Amino acid sequence: MVLLGCAGAPPPPAEQPEPAPQEEPAPPVEPAPAAALGDEAPGADPAAATPAAPRRDDSVPDDYALMHGDCVELGKQLTVLTRTEQVAALSAKLTPEQRGETEKKIDVVAAKLGEQYSQMCEQNVGKHVDPRSLKCAFDARTVKAFEDCLNASPPAR
Repeated sequence: MVLLGCAGAPPPPAEQPEPAPQEEPAPPVEPAPAAALGDEAPGADPAAATPAAPRRDDSVPDDYALMHGDCVELGKQLTVLTRTEQVAALSAKLTPEQRGETEKKIDVVAAKLGEQYSQMCEQNVGKHVDPRSLKCAFDARTVKAFEDCLNASPPAR
């Protein structure tokens, strides 16, 4: 059975030689050792990383449909923002025990708000949403900024 495992490994290299039988196997072997050395990799890595970043930016469609994962992540973001704001507003005069208990209560409330938001958001899954609004909400530093991002009317084009 170990031989079957080894037999499974050769087919992937067979797929790589189809595009370039002799050239492709050598370059993947060279960059891996170069990355380990660190001297040759920096020249190759920035060139590869530069084209990758614009592709990600270009891949964002103008008409984006809200997905389940977006709602989950938005709920998490709201939870974090709510907790951060509420903890920051706590009095400095609280004892460590009082502060700890209050933070636990804040965690419960913030988590509940985040879950409620995610559930409400689920009603809009599949509907058009401006991807810039989502990015804005994920980058928001306050609950108000988060809400403003998602409640803003779409920009005129």
